[in-house]
Amino acid sequence: MPRGSFHHAPINGASLRAIASVAAALVVVAAIAADAPVAPPAPEPMQASGASIQSGLPGCAVWTDRCVICQRDAGVVSCSNIGVACQPQAMLCLRSEATEEKKRAN
Repeated sequence: MPRGSFHHAPINGASLRAIASVAAALVVVAAIAADAPVAPPAPEPMQASGASIQSGLPGCAVWTDRCVICQRDAGVVSCSNIGVACQPQAMLCLRSEATEEKKRAN
């Protein structure tokens, strides 16, 4: 036998059962992952020209940049504080303003 080669022990029945058990577990995990529900797609960000987190998006009552959440109530805008290490993203409208017909119905 050449120097430096490794001698492999024959595979016994216990080793084969262990390998088969691991393979079966992988198949089960793959099957469970395939049946997992898929999350619905995130709403598309809306960006209007001239819009800022403080002024908001036109026609939007509640909006966010994923750092600050703002809302407009009776023309007054109020916003939460920003987190220390937050990285703002494109603004996203979370709730549209009620139309005049809906406001009159209430």
